[in-house]
Amino acid sequence: MLLDKLIKENKAIWDKYIHHEFVQKLQNGTLEKEVFLFYLKQDYIFLNHYAKCYALLALNANNAKEIQFAIKNQNYTLESELELHRSILKLGVDVDSLSYKDESLTNIAYTRYLLSVGQSGDYLDMLCALSACAIGYAYIGEAIYNDLDETVLKNHPYREWILTYSGKEFQDEIRSFKDFFNAYTNSVSEKKFKKLSEIFYTTVRLEVAFWQHSLEQKMQI
Repeated sequence: MLLDKLIKENKAIWDKYIHHEFVQKLQNGTLEKEVFLFYLKQDYIFLNHYAKCYALLALNANNAKEIQFAIKNQNYTLESELELHRSILKLGVDVDSLSYKDESLTNIAYTRYLLSVGQSGDYLDMLCALSACAIGYAYIGEAIYNDLDETVLKNHPYREWILTYSGKEFQDEIRSFKDFFNAYTNSVSEKKFKKLSEIFYTTVRLEVAFWQHSLEQKMQI
């Protein structure tokens, strides 16, 4: 399958992403609240751009099925993931007051790269660029949930985040994403795979940078 092949081709950077220190600290509950809030604020800004990327994906579509997939995922991002962030951020951040001045340079680098892929590439290029975030979070959420004892999870400081990304709704959504993406497997030439692998590597690399800059609460690069 196409996604498995992309992950295998980029295993070293993929492992840095899904096993990052930020993820480990989130899992064991030692992640400082200030760090988590910094991450959530940046991720809230990121998801607004991510939703725009699905609109761009729809513009690159070749048929109704591809348009439907893009719009469905845009709606999920806006209605589910962004609402999770809004509910948690109410504890310490007024999301309605966020502006371009609150966006970190790492966030700018990642989101503008995604948009550039959609503007210069085709539908599959953009789909590939969007996959690292979606697939990675599903893997991380499920892995954390499976590793935690029920009693520990009940009192976990980041329980809501864990239950969202390990939950049936998100996992079903990403399973559908993987199936849709993998349906292109047989149509991808060796040359096309090389391009997709470059895109995938770059987006996973940016995911690693996103964890790291959140850990350091770093607005600059």
